[in-house]
Amino acid sequence: MKIYKTLLILLGTVVCTTGALAQHPDGARSEGDTTITVSKETARKILEEYPTAEEVKNDLIPDYFKRWMVTDRPHIAETPILVGKGTLQWETGFQVSNTNTSLGKTKDITYNTMLVRLGLSRRVEARFEMSYLGTKTTKTANDSLKVNTSGFSGLNVASKVFLFDEKGLRPKGTLLYGLSLPFIGSTTYRPENTGGFIKFLFLNEITHHYEFEYNVGVVWSGNTKQASYVYALNNEFMITQKFNAFVEIYGSFTENNGMDNRFNGTFINDHRLNGGFWYLFNKDLQVDVSGGVGLSAASPDYYVALGLSNRFSVSKKKV
Repeated sequence: MKIYKTLLILLGTVVCTTGALAQHPDGARSEGDTTITVSKETARKILEEYPTAEEVKNDLIPDYFKRWMVTDRPHIAETPILVGKGTLQWETGFQVSNTNTSLGKTKDITYNTMLVRLGLSRRVEARFEMSYLGTKTTKTANDSLKVNTSGFSGLNVASKVFLFDEKGLRPKGTLLYGLSLPFIGSTTYRPENTGGFIKFLFLNEITHHYEFEYNVGVVWSGNTKQASYVYALNNEFMITQKFNAFVEIYGSFTENNGMDNRFNGTFINDHRLNGGFWYLFNKDLQVDVSGGVGLSAASPDYYVALGLSNRFSVSKKKV
């Protein structure tokens, strides 16, 4: 919390000094005026990062690089906490899901999903995500008939923007929005047209060891005109500083079209339950394990996943 104290001292110095000079051009101070001073070296370092007092006031957000890493995996609910300014964080994983229907059996494999997050400022991060996917389908009518496909997904380009911090009952809030591009990746897995998504990410710290994280938003896949309204409700438990666990429910409501290709007032429901844990070897390196089950007819029967995340500073200087 040293940055908070330093910034507040600087802000107090600028405000108090400006007010005093405005009332007393000759520099004399009246009774009741307060002047707070900091060393020239401290002021210089802060002003390199924040050229004006107004910018200081608008950017009183913690430097998350100084804290233990917070990732968007292994849970589906995405955290409202951004990566620190000048920080590059990558989150990768492997996942297998199985679906059995009357038409056959399908195994979807995410050989590698890679999410790269770059902190542009304390309020904004840039995000790039791409996966290498595979699908193995066995027809029920003829078990010898198998179809195997694999390839890269489309590229997701997105941004997280800090909205407000937690205060009382108000949660910490962040906006996540982006595009799913159809120009890159395998024709089997990339969207037919440009897709998009917008989500609001919230978090309430209930106790030191328990947080409630929740997302709401809308997604356009780029393959159909229908929108999917998505949600995630995640319970996180800090067992120790390094070992954490979660249980969440998440899903979507996708619009159904009628014969006239218009929304007919019904939805395809896809709801799932999952849980798992993650372990931090240090504040910058994490491994995770998770698994889940489907709760509706449109959902996969189950999935299991493994992941690894790491971060490092790409900035030459830190205040």
